[in-house]
Amino acid sequence: MGRILLFFIGAGLLEIFVFIEVGAAIGAWSTIALILLTAILGLSLVRIQGLQTLMEAQTKLNRGETPAREMVSGMMLALSGVLLLLPGFVTDFAGVLLLLPPVRNALAERFLSRAHIRGNKGHTFTAEYYYHSETRVHDQDKKGVTFEGEVEHKDDK
Repeated sequence: MGRILLFFIGAGLLEIFVFIEVGAAIGAWSTIALILLTAILGLSLVRIQGLQTLMEAQTKLNRGETPAREMVSGMMLALSGVLLLLPGFVTDFAGVLLLLPPVRNALAERFLSRAHIRGNKGHTFTAEYYYHSETRVHDQDKKGVTFEGEVEHKDDK
């Protein structure tokens, strides 16, 4: 708990220091304009990369694979968006770093190597089976019979 508190205090002080230095060098209004510009450009990049990540995840799901890397990448893109929205140059720099695919992929690999991921290549369907004889008599003209049942597919590997 103490480390987290020290981190946030240190990050806040660093952000204030950078604000003062940049403001002294280029002026207050230019500093504010630069902060707004990085937020707008960064969020548009987050949106584009987020859609790409979503499409990659959908492709993996369609192939029956677990989109673990895409999920971690999506979380990092969300964090990047938050960092870019926060006013400050240090947070903007961290947000831009998370926008870079090589940085994001390296962080995702590190995270996933430490995580335990369970995947299921099969599909599990759960339902209940009831047979009603009076319903069956009325449905004789229908080609198929709809019933509820429990099915579980397991690979023999």
